[in-house]
Amino acid sequence: MSVDLELPDATEQTAVTEPTTQASTASSAKKKRKRKRTPKNQVLSQFTISDPPWSYVHLQHLVSTGPATTTLDAVTAHLHITAALTQFLGLHGAAVPIDILKTEGAEVWIRIPAQDHSTLLAAVGGWVSGKGEGWRVKGSSSWDARAMASDAGQDLFND
Repeated sequence: MSVDLELPDATEQTAVTEPTTQASTASSAKKKRKRKRTPKNQVLSQFTISDPPWSYVHLQHLVSTGPATTTLDAVTAHLHITAALTQFLGLHGAAVPIDILKTEGAEVWIRIPAQDHSTLLAAVGGWVSGKGEGWRVKGSSSWDARAMASDAGQDLFND
């Protein structure tokens, strides 16, 4: 039972069209939806470090008597910084871990835990030894190991 039925070609003359009415335009408006645009760049991984584990401090050793530029070794710098922390906080200050990263002349770069950053700055900023030695904070940073900071505008007056 195979019956071959040929379908007529749909042309403008044979195509059935619906009359245009108000109802059909309302239904076509419902069918049209705005496409949501997808972002062109896809983020594969995103994270934020909210609390850096370390803080970096750049210190300068000050001497009231003797030559203005003294050479300072890592052991002496560690002893002076520990003495400042001990004088400021006692035994708790002595327990603050300090890593000496670099010494250059009278300047020292150190790394400390981030939670002890303000403690160290207060301790070394107010410490003066029996010989009149002290520390000047030249810079501090939570991210940059160089601890570059402004030098209070002193470079403006030096030609």
